[in-house]
Amino acid sequence: MVGRMRSPYRPCRVATSPSDLCRRGTSRYGPSHVVRRPILLLLLAVGLAVAQAPGGDGWKRVDEEHGIVVDARDVPGSSLHEVRASIHSELPPETIAAVVWRYEEHDRFVPRLEHVEVVRDVGPDERIVYEQLALPLLKDRDVVLRARRETAADGTIDIRTTAIDGEGPPATSRFVRVQTSAGHWHLAPAAGGTDVTYDIRTDVAGSVPAWIVNRAQREAVPDLVKAMLDRARVAR
Repeated sequence: MVGRMRSPYRPCRVATSPSDLCRRGTSRYGPSHVVRRPILLLLLAVGLAVAQAPGGDGWKRVDEEHGIVVDARDVPGSSLHEVRASIHSELPPETIAAVVWRYEEHDRFVPRLEHVEVVRDVGPDERIVYEQLALPLLKDRDVVLRARRETAADGTIDIRTTAIDGEGPPATSRFVRVQTSAGHWHLAPAAGGTDVTYDIRTDVAGSVPAWIVNRAQREAVPDLVKAMLDRARVAR
């Protein structure tokens, strides 16, 4: 799914780290303070200088938030990144998977998700889902997803989502329809709990610069994982 996109037009302070970033102008949340930044800080902030994560598969460590490690890697033929968040949870895989699979409840606790509905259940482990998302400073987006769930013999649960056409409500001028999105929850039993990994490749469509999308995804993905785990703790 597409997660929350934070506005790059947020109030700034004097730069103390490469992650400090501001833009000139006014956001819907109030005026931004104008602080000039060296070009180098901007390049660092958008992830052009990050540490290589272990593995040699292209993943690079870009952040850690709420105890959740965030990695990103290039997607061949695209300026957009694939983003991955990982953390160990004390909850069992089936508890987390149950929350992820109840898409009809996601708009109660997932940031920026304004509306969600299950269009239809194709079977016990496949469903078609329609979502509407509110993005700061951008036109709202919507997407139709096919979700599939698989459970392995060792208790590992995988839930994959893919943007599709030909299902759900037709596209309208009220929303920009997201055509490209592929998400994957991997929930593996480990140490009395679960090793949680969520990765996503998505294009929010429209004329949004790739560096803004990449930065927003790096922030939205750990927020989504945290929201799911917080909900699972309450629901168990």
